[in-house]
Amino acid sequence: MLRFGCLVSDARSMFRLLCGPALATVLAACGAGLPDATSEPRRPNIVLYVVDTVRADRLGAYGYEKPTSPRLDAFAAGAVLFENAYAQSSWTRPAVASLFTGLLPPAHRTVGRRSVLPEDAETLAEILAANGYEGLGLVRNPNVSRAFGFAQGFSRFRSEDRERDETMLDRVRLWLDEREGSEQPFFLFLHAIDPHGPYDPAPEFEEMFEAGGAPEHYRTVRYLLQLNRGEVAPGPGTAEALSRLYDAEVAQNDRAFGDLLDDLEDRGLIDDTAVIYVSDHGEEFAEHGRWEHGLSLYEEVLRVPLVMRLPGVPAGRVEEPAQHIDVLPTLLGYLGIEAPPTDGRDLLTPRRRGDDPPDVYTHLDVDGHRAAAVIRGRYKLVLPQSPSQGTEPMLFDLQVDPSELEDLAADRPEVVERMLGLLTERNLVDEVESAEEIEDDQLDEDVRRRLRALGYVD
Repeated sequence: MLRFGCLVSDARSMFRLLCGPALATVLAACGAGLPDATSEPRRPNIVLYVVDTVRADRLGAYGYEKPTSPRLDAFAAGAVLFENAYAQSSWTRPAVASLFTGLLPPAHRTVGRRSVLPEDAETLAEILAANGYEGLGLVRNPNVSRAFGFAQGFSRFRSEDRERDETMLDRVRLWLDEREGSEQPFFLFLHAIDPHGPYDPAPEFEEMFEAGGAPEHYRTVRYLLQLNRGEVAPGPGTAEALSRLYDAEVAQNDRAFGDLLDDLEDRGLIDDTAVIYVSDHGEEFAEHGRWEHGLSLYEEVLRVPLVMRLPGVPAGRVEEPAQHIDVLPTLLGYLGIEAPPTDGRDLLTPRRRGDDPPDVYTHLDVDGHRAAAVIRGRYKLVLPQSPSQGTEPMLFDLQVDPSELEDLAADRPEVVERMLGLLTERNLVDEVESAEEIEDDQLDEDVRRRLRALGYVD
């Protein structure tokens, strides 16, 4: 487990006494002298790279044996990797809303298919803009498009409809060309989508993962929907065939992420840019009888990669839990910017000796699938709130049963009661009503078409 708290804390305190940004962390880490007290160091650039539908256990840096992520693995070797990072939901919109606001779903109330991130939500982009950052947002998943309120705070925001994630970088390059020589730091938010279904990787990646033998209909949204609706029965090799296609798409996105890093390095920006790599949620391959995501709160859809390379912060691996809600307070703390009240914590602030690991909270409410979950220590409680999720709370001991195959609720009622109390304290027991909603006929046809292509509307 990484122990860098003292270094970061000392560096951060030193810098704040001077002028605020993260340069002092660099100086402290390198043993350099203090900057001139009259200087005003420029804050580092920020890249938030969100890749859709990537579960942590399908990446080499998290122990996967297949070569799905050579570029991320190399990046992680010089970064802080959080080994047990969790999404706040198992589908995109509420998960990214938590990432942007540092709030749990009952607080941001962006939970359902028609939910819109409310205008009064204070987002990371808005806070950075108020502190001198120029923001560009490029998203390939329409669930986090302007129509649903996610453009707040960006100087420019575009929902991309290009063929692959790597082509999204063309627009990034044009933007960086335009602002060459600018003294203003930038905030670049990219939401890539290649690993999301339908799984249809480029031929070279199909070959790499021996996925080319999968039937053509396996590469369609229609087939994935039919699996989940029980309209078709999976064959004995279905999970393996879909899994290979998925791995190929993860690898294809990894190359795109590497291309972005290469471009930042070629421009001389890499050493002055904080890069955060994270996924919005994972993916199921029938581990519990379901496919895709947004249908449950099992570990395969909640455990996500979270890797941060922050100039001046030493590399390492952190074992204790991290969550989407922690990203905003961590980044703002690193930059020396006061954070608004959030449900998260600054991951770079060391906890006191003897403190228990932080609790993890997750929530699902989409298309009639409703549930909430909490993890405290070794135990995870899932509270079904709709028939599709079950009828009684389920309790798992993740330490001895990481696959969540043995429900211990009947044997340990005192643990169930205690953890139900935690969910109650966080307003996760009752139904969460959307703060704002948009009707289907208010969406333009392009957004509807793209949502349809991903299986979100019929």
